[in-house]
Amino acid sequence: MTQPSPQSPLPKKNGAKRPQWWAYAQDCIARLRATEADIFDLERRATAGDTAAVDTLMQYEGGDSPKPPSRRAASGMESAAEAMGRVSSAPHLPPEEWDAIAADGGDPFATAQDGSTRPAIPLPLRDVILLARLAATFRDAEGWEAVLQPGALTVVIGLEPTLSLGKLLTGAMLPEGWSTQSRAPRASPHMVLQVPDRPVSEKELERLLQHPAPILLPFAKQEHLPALLGSGETGARVLVLEKVNADILLFALSVSHSATGRINADSVRAVLPNDESLAGLEAVHLAMACRAPTAREVAERISLMTRTAPAGEVARERLGPGVIDGTTPAHQAVRNIIEDLAAWQADDLDWSEMSRSVLIHGVPGTGKTYLARQLSEAAGIALVEGSFADWQAAGHLGHMLAAMTKSFDEAVAKVPCVLFIDEIDAAGSRFDGDQHAMNYRVQVVNGFLQQIDRVARTPGVILIGACNQISRLDPAITRPGRFDQIQRMPLPSLADIRLILRKRLADTLPDNEIDSLARAATGKTPAELDAALRAAIADARRQRLPMSSDLMRRHLGVDRPNPELLRRIAVHEAGHALAAELLVPGSVVKLSLSDRDGRTERRSTFVELTVEEIERELLILMSGRAAERLVLGTISGGAGGDPESDLALATGLVLQMDRELGLGRNGHSWLGPANMHRLSEEERQRVRAKLGMAMNHAAKLLTPHIDQLDEVAAALIDIRELHGAAMRRLIAGPDREPTLSRS
Repeated sequence: MTQPSPQSPLPKKNGAKRPQWWAYAQDCIARLRATEADIFDLERRATAGDTAAVDTLMQYEGGDSPKPPSRRAASGMESAAEAMGRVSSAPHLPPEEWDAIAADGGDPFATAQDGSTRPAIPLPLRDVILLARLAATFRDAEGWEAVLQPGALTVVIGLEPTLSLGKLLTGAMLPEGWSTQSRAPRASPHMVLQVPDRPVSEKELERLLQHPAPILLPFAKQEHLPALLGSGETGARVLVLEKVNADILLFALSVSHSATGRINADSVRAVLPNDESLAGLEAVHLAMACRAPTAREVAERISLMTRTAPAGEVARERLGPGVIDGTTPAHQAVRNIIEDLAAWQADDLDWSEMSRSVLIHGVPGTGKTYLARQLSEAAGIALVEGSFADWQAAGHLGHMLAAMTKSFDEAVAKVPCVLFIDEIDAAGSRFDGDQHAMNYRVQVVNGFLQQIDRVARTPGVILIGACNQISRLDPAITRPGRFDQIQRMPLPSLADIRLILRKRLADTLPDNEIDSLARAATGKTPAELDAALRAAIADARRQRLPMSSDLMRRHLGVDRPNPELLRRIAVHEAGHALAAELLVPGSVVKLSLSDRDGRTERRSTFVELTVEEIERELLILMSGRAAERLVLGTISGGAGGDPESDLALATGLVLQMDRELGLGRNGHSWLGPANMHRLSEEERQRVRAKLGMAMNHAAKLLTPHIDQLDEVAAALIDIRELHGAAMRRLIAGPDREPTLSRS
């Protein structure tokens, strides 16, 4: 069962209210500090030559001991909890000393009587912040104790599974006598919490479930959850790790930048950006900011890192369709929405007359989320983001629908605004053949449709939906009236890649090197390009070297292209394109080639869906494989693979003819879609025969045009992207007929 993490505030003596989890987080930090003190003592003794300390330290570091033995009682050290209580209740400094520290830019709240401003034993910043986030997620000791009950299964989304997580939980949160294990052993001298140090598969989860010891499953992202945990009906407790916010940062700074456990919280809070900006701050930037000497200076650094222009200034600088980068129909649809919105705001257009929603689908990383954010920035209006992953993480059906409604409520309250809903395909379909959790899917889809209809009647809400696999959507979501437009977000064109690279590299690399990089990066998603750019720039900075195309190629993974593989892929795509052009002149839109695969975009060959049209499509699908055999003498597995591969599409067409379209062996009957895992031997034989025949016909079609095939492949290797018009000019040639005849 999912539990939210409400931040119920408790009063404190001065300034803003502290959240409920603060006291629990202090207890965790006190225990972590005690553990660190024990480790520090062991390291000191080991350095002095104490062999027993060396052995103990090695056992702890190697994982054989869950926690280092404490010598605090023997050495007369006071506990960290006692120390924290002592400094928290310490009297104020004399007024003149207090004022002097403040005048020098220091923080008198954080300064101890001996003048120190940092704790005697520093704690790793990442551990302090993570402990605060965990405390905010579980809220109090009782919330954490629920994790430790026999048979308990707790999922925390947003928590990275690492080896260090188990040590942190043991040192700061688990009761005495407990330890963490990736999987509970058959026998253990102490109580065990099972915490995998890597994402678990279905089989690994099944093995964990065999042991009654409680389980804590960390998952970095919602989509990493095994299917078993995705339905919301397993009894698992699913939590979302609290994001970094002002309260969490104030707590962390009171630990890291204070000798008293206190800081000038009001002063720091006044400088910090909003919680949304803090949540989006990368860990490395946060660590850099926290190297400032005082908590307020940390806040000032963070504010500079996240500074944005005022909303009005953003609107003045960015308003207009020209700011939307990209040449795809999805980008143009967003430009049109911006123009319509401006006309509506000027009372030149009625809301019912304008384009106000679009559903964008495409493979991950193509920039669907970024496009929605560009729309918000270009129009100068608010952006509200929601996703089915976040809603489903809220808990069972009632909680999930409440989270969904909350996102739509927020959009209605912020008009005009952009409401971006991601991962819509996670809703599933009410017509899915899988009856498991069908009632859940029906209610989720119905609730989503109700909310879409609601915002459609709300002037000022621009609805942008995004998904990876549009085929998985319920038909009611895609029917006219729900989304004004449905657009595919393809991989970026060569021109788009040049634009992305020029934006970041124009000041460091000449245009000819950027063009060469863009050709080599064909087939990369915008997300891959962005990651490579950031990594290369950071690498150049760390090495104190200028940016170079060689460095970019290494981070793009295109520094060592395989000429033989490039040649094979190019020949394969040239085969598709040439066959399509011979059979349906003008149907080829674009060919593209990357170091790992290729793509031929073409217009549909279907008009009436006759047997002749289907057989023509089968021939085109098999022509890539036929071209490989004609030119290279062998074939590869490049035509197969995933459900969108040539062989998968061709196999599906043959089975559709026979079972669904009434054009094959079964006459006029409709037998429904085929189950690929349960094909009859007769169906297998028929698929083999039809595809073999299509490949033979493709070979006969292409044989007289091998020279053109070579020319198209060579051009594709050279420039990586070949538009249909350019390909047609190439295959026509100066001495050939403008239009090829069929062979």
